[in-house]
Amino acid sequence: MKVAVTSTGLKLDDHMAKPDKCSHWLVVDSVTMECEAIPNPLMRVGGPAAGKLITQVLQEHMVKFILAGGCGCNQLIEIGGNGIRVLLGMTGSVRETVEKFNRSQFSRML
Repeated sequence: MKVAVTSTGLKLDDHMAKPDKCSHWLVVDSVTMECEAIPNPLMRVGGPAAGKLITQVLQEHMVKFILAGGCGCNQLIEIGGNGIRVLLGMTGSVRETVEKFNRSQFSRML
């Protein structure tokens, strides 16, 4: 299953960042841990268009879940309403976050 994690960089060992502040979204296959870095479209576009843009990008990559530490932007609410689930309460590196997801260790879901 593919998940998207907001990241400070391009690798699994980079740390998570807030969705509206991250440099990249890492799309990770939760089984194989293969990942692809996508530049954060929220950095280029603001307002209502941002949520639609990131939803489109993540749907193109067949993402089923977004893993985030917190929900500081309205875009995640919109994304959650478009068939991509948003899991909150994640911390650590991207790798640790996906491993927690695989063990179903998360605190809140939108």
